[in-house]
Amino acid sequence: MTKEDIVNRIWEELDLNKKEAADIIDQLLTNMKMVLKDGEKLKIGGFGVFEVRERKPRMGRNPKTGEPAEIKAGQTIKFKPGKTLRNAVSEG
Repeated sequence: MTKEDIVNRIWEELDLNKKEAADIIDQLLTNMKMVLKDGEKLKIGGFGVFEVRERKPRMGRNPKTGEPAEIKAGQTIKFKPGKTLRNAVSEG
């Protein structure tokens, strides 16, 4: 599913025009990015929790040469699905 698919579903289900649906999705995603960029947890009830985690430097390998290579420290985003989402997926 793509962003455009989501916009189309919102457009059809909420009886909005396509531009309004796209604006809603864009604003939602922008706000989610801003919250995570500020280092805050993003909790969406019934869906899950997104949070920024620090990643320590570690040794890895260059996939082409097999040579050891240091992977720098950085930040990554972790997602933990909520119980409602886990149950919905497992029930099919």
